[in-house]
Amino acid sequence: SPNYEVTYFYQVVGIWFLAICNINMDTLMAALMMYTVTQCDILCDNLRNIKSGDRSKQIIECVQHHKKILSFAQSSNKVFNEMVLGQFFTTSASLALGMFEFTLVQPLSSEGIWVTMYLSSMTVQIFLYCWFGNLVEDRSSQIPYSAFESDWTGIPIEAKKNLLIFIMRSQKPIKMSAINLFSLSLSTFTTILRTSWSYFAVLRQVNAQD
Repeated sequence: SPNYEVTYFYQVVGIWFLAICNINMDTLMAALMMYTVTQCDILCDNLRNIKSGDRSKQIIECVQHHKKILSFAQSSNKVFNEMVLGQFFTTSASLALGMFEFTLVQPLSSEGIWVTMYLSSMTVQIFLYCWFGNLVEDRSSQIPYSAFESDWTGIPIEAKKNLLIFIMRSQKPIKMSAINLFSLSLSTFTTILRTSWSYFAVLRQVNAQD
């Protein structure tokens, strides 16, 4: 009957549409964090190369650059922090259910292969969030060291004071987070995997009792 074909076509188009939207959001988040990392690298390079010319002006420009990086990172984080929080909880439950389902099917069967692919995609997705978030934190933590590596010995006293204040303020690295509950880092990634394994162990225990 045509109803079946129409329904099947609707499901296929809907799944592809949702998959493309999901991929676009993931790549957008990764791009925003990579842009933050790149700006941190540029700032570190500019700080290390404060050696000649009007060094007081160069320090002020670096301070302004750092403020713009912080503002951009904060604005970017507001765009996806709620979505990432939901993704963390969803991934924890999905991985647990996926591992439990994997124990109920033949590993080399078509269903087992699909479950493996699903588990892999969910793991990679959440890993990318945490990897790039960890990269932002790591590169931003290098900023005060780069400022100290600059040729600050020959600059005026006032410029030295400004540089010292900048170093003190930049010692707090940029952290991308999910509504300030979870930071996007590799430690959070391992926590999600441990939580999923705990859920999976509970499901196995309940199933064994039944």
